[in-house]
Amino acid sequence: MHMQSSESEPVMKELCSKILTATDVGVRFSFPTATMREHFKLLEGSQSFDFQVMDKYSKVWTFRLYTRKNDGHPKPVLTKGWLDFVKRMGLRVGDKVIFVLHGNHNDHLGILVKRNLKLLGSEHWGDL
Repeated sequence: MHMQSSESEPVMKELCSKILTATDVGVRFSFPTATMREHFKLLEGSQSFDFQVMDKYSKVWTFRLYTRKNDGHPKPVLTKGWLDFVKRMGLRVGDKVIFVLHGNHNDHLGILVKRNLKLLGSEHWGDL
């Protein structure tokens, strides 16, 4: 999702989004492999690194992205910090998490959370 803006308004670019599963809210978040390969570079020989995201309340969260040793199928997951985020935000199965880049120079990583709400017979994604 790329939003048009003037020079003075910050840009927001969606990196990835995912509807949460039981594993995502109870154990670890399975991070999209394609997004990891495109936007995160692990140091040679490293299987994990920590990164920070900012939520809509300007709170900074630190997550650990961990991958398996097998380079062909790294199956990246978020471990450290993720379950605390789930608990504090009251996330549940079916909610949507969106990772975004903010700023005119992709200055920082953000995280948005939405919940699928049924209103008058139609579905809407509301912010959490």
